[in-house]
Amino acid sequence: MTLEELGWSSFFAVAMPAERDVRPARVSSVHGVLVDVWTADGPAIASMRGTLRGASMEGGLAAGDWVAVSGTGQSGASDLVVEQVLPRRTVFLRQAAGERAEPQAIAANLDRVFVVTSVEGDFNVRRLERYLVAIAGGGASPVIVLTKADLLPEVEAQALVGEASRLAPTILTSARSGLGVDELRALMPQGSTSALAGSSGVGKSALVNRLLERDVQIEGDVRAHDKRGRHTTTRREMFLLPGGGVVVDTPGMRELRPWQPERPDAEDAFDDLLAIAVSCKYRDCRHRTEPGCAVREAVAEGKVAPERLAGYQKLEAERATGRGAKPRSRR
Repeated sequence: MTLEELGWSSFFAVAMPAERDVRPARVSSVHGVLVDVWTADGPAIASMRGTLRGASMEGGLAAGDWVAVSGTGQSGASDLVVEQVLPRRTVFLRQAAGERAEPQAIAANLDRVFVVTSVEGDFNVRRLERYLVAIAGGGASPVIVLTKADLLPEVEAQALVGEASRLAPTILTSARSGLGVDELRALMPQGSTSALAGSSGVGKSALVNRLLERDVQIEGDVRAHDKRGRHTTTRREMFLLPGGGVVVDTPGMRELRPWQPERPDAEDAFDDLLAIAVSCKYRDCRHRTEPGCAVREAVAEGKVAPERLAGYQKLEAERATGRGAKPRSRR
């Protein structure tokens, strides 16, 4: 492996500390104070420098982070030590579970996040919108991936493609038949980094196995009564595709609460509402009871689905409770 194949670029090179005897490595998975890393010499295990363990890395260390490590990594028990975490180019964050308002990093330095949802039982526009808000806030590009196309009549599957395509570029796939896999692989070229995210049981691990052309991830069944899946992927982990880029597989998320930055970029998923909102009588219109609200007028005329406005208002309410973050750098 070369560093460039792992996603290394001049963005990270300029951030490498010059005064230490260190070299770059990329975090592939995190196990508390121990991390799996990839270097130009191959995979290894590194420990976190004690001074870094309490350091403020937004959302914590994550798969995809670039770090500076010291040591040779050639001893029986690897002596690699993470000395510094390099600045992130992009990051995919969510609101951490629990009552405390704090972010959790799902993966870092991503070019694309593939939001994976099954055409059988899992498709939910409101959930897709929340993923798109979270992705836009971190700087990566979103793509919606509809899986298990072989389980639904083509007409019904294409109808879902049309609905999802209004939100973001959409690919219809089937890990069983191979439908859409080449199209998916074309969006993961060498040197790029992608992540697969979505609910449990939607087929993320099956897609990873198909892309890797070998069975690496365990694939789980879904419950017959509600088409919900069970967790088979238990941690975020990176893989290098044959002749392609890096892909991060993530555990299924029951609920995604976006960690919303202060910049309006996070609202890209609702750009249609924002375009209408510029015609509201009041600049700070919340689209609830204010007179002269162009958005509520569009809802009344059937131009905007009331559920879409409700989803936007719910996210705005979460933002108002203080679940904000400072904006991050983009490419």
